Amino acid sequence: MTEFLKEHATALVALFTVVVAFAGTWLGAKVQAGGGVAQARAAKEAAETAAAATLQAVREQTDRAAAAAHAAVMHDQRTSTITNLLRAVREFTRAVHALFREPDTGAVESTHTELIHAWGTVELVAPTALSSAAARVVDTATNFERLARSRGEAYRALNHLTGIRDYLPEYEDAGRATSALLAFRAASEANAANMFDTHVEASEALERVPGLTPAQRSALLNDCMRPAVEPLLDQCWREHNEAMDEFINHARTILGISD
Repeated sequence: MTEFLKEHATALVALFTVVVAFAGTWLGAKVQAGGGVAQARAAKEAAETAAAATLQAVREQTDRAAAAAHAAVMHDQRTSTITNLLRAVREFTRAVHALFREPDTGAVESTHTELIHAWGTVELVAPTALSSAAARVVDTATNFERLARSRGEAYRALNHLTGIRDYLPEYEDAGRATSALLAFRAASEANAANMFDTHVEASEALERVPGLTPAQRSALLNDCMRPAVEPLLDQCWREHNEAMDEFINHARTILGISD
């Protein structure tokens, strides 16, 4: 064996070198392959993480865009409903106020329908505070209408009496009728013993004024037995204006309007 090794030492050394080189190459290839797998796995995990992050960012951006679009639509809806209510209530009160100057031509009923519709729309899209303020606006406007319905005819008739010019033949009769009405009102307010007599005198004085209808004379007499309309009219208008101010302030806050 020893002799064999001595004789073939050169060949064996060469063979050993080849084996070692092959082993080194194989081991290097194996290590490199293992590193490639790990690198590929890391790359995959990194890609998956990046994809998940991108998807989350897209979702968040979409959610923000949807929320912004919803807020814009809601802002437009609220602006429109607030504007419509303000327009409707002003047209309604304008028609009601006309009842103190002339008989109703149907404008009050039609504008009231529009007012109720506008109010209902506000209740659908407005926060609770604004909806409550809108309800107060409608309530005070309706109180104004009730007063106009119940006292408007007498108010118009009295304006007719006091507006007769002194150069007209019925001027003196109108003046006596006006004085008789004032006396009847004073007696009614004091529940005086002569209240019936003053009522008769006022009724007869009104009959002598040309141009007054039976309905107007009756309205004037009945009105004398009720509280004076002017303070009630002032109170209704003041309460309505206060309600309007409250509604507008809430609306400006909700719409983000500031001075």
